[in-house]
Amino acid sequence: MKPLVSIQYLRALAALAVAVYHASQWRPGHLIDVGRAGVDVFFVISGVIMWKVTGGMEHAPGVFVWRRFTRVAPLYWLVTLSLTGVALLWPDFLDNVHPDTGHVLLSLAFIPHMDPKGLPFPLYGPGWSLDYEAFFYLLFAAVLMAPRARQALLVCGCLAFVVVLGVLFGDPIYQLGANPMLLQFAAGVAIARLQESKALPGRRGGWLLVAFGLVGFAVSVVPGLFSELWRPFIWGAPAALLVAGALAVETDGGVARIPVLLVLGEASYALYLTHEPAQAIIGHTLGAENAWLFFPLALSATLAAGLACHWWIERPLTAWVRMLVRPERGEGGRTEPDRSPPSQSPAGTAS
Repeated sequence: MKPLVSIQYLRALAALAVAVYHASQWRPGHLIDVGRAGVDVFFVISGVIMWKVTGGMEHAPGVFVWRRFTRVAPLYWLVTLSLTGVALLWPDFLDNVHPDTGHVLLSLAFIPHMDPKGLPFPLYGPGWSLDYEAFFYLLFAAVLMAPRARQALLVCGCLAFVVVLGVLFGDPIYQLGANPMLLQFAAGVAIARLQESKALPGRRGGWLLVAFGLVGFAVSVVPGLFSELWRPFIWGAPAALLVAGALAVETDGGVARIPVLLVLGEASYALYLTHEPAQAIIGHTLGAENAWLFFPLALSATLAAGLACHWWIERPLTAWVRMLVRPERGEGGRTEPDRSPPSQSPAGTAS
């Protein structure tokens, strides 16, 4: 698959947005809530990438699952187990990490569940999005057994069906993943199909979609206009517009290469998984009272930890794991690396 420069840029910006949100949590009254929308952008991007990496010829489901597993699980497991050890020695390092045995095992298995406080999170909070991703990957792998011409319709239809089940049955399955956030993956698949069919607008239309997406995020910041119940649409729609617009611009004339964003895009998964511990070190050692000092240091630590983890841990760890087992490939080629759940359902509330 030809590298998508615009997608790398969006990965970088999405990961940074989430990092800014979590940094703002250290200062009560200064919450930059819209930063959470970085996850919504990631979900749309995931739909795009999963469709494109399995394009061309049929792709063996087993190979697909293996490459997704080795892309996501090893680093996540390492971070989860490391934080489990830290929590046993320093319980207040991250106050949402509770190292109960069952909680740890379910988290490592990517099984959505309620944590010891009754909230729909794995041991390490950001891992909730990986539970959604894991479900999407398994569903996509199953759909790969169908003819290519039917795969997009099948995966989008199945995602919609699960959402309907979640709305009908309510909590806890709604909180644990059967909710409209799954439609963001479907939006990504639809966008990839539109690009494949040359149905995206031209360059000017693409920039217009990008602008609409950014305006959508900005409008959601206005007090009283955001609702957790409608998050999948309030942030999901702008995320889809942003991704579609970026791909339209790149398809029609390309985009300028910005080395910093390319590097951060490549390291976005490591950045996403390491930013909270990195910020916690700054918060516990230097404090968060002075915003002018804390935010630059917290974000610098985020970048340093993410890049160091990507270069010295994630890449060699992924390569080593993939050397252990080399599954037989299908007719398709290789796959490429990819990167706060809804708190309320029609049946109740969560966090």
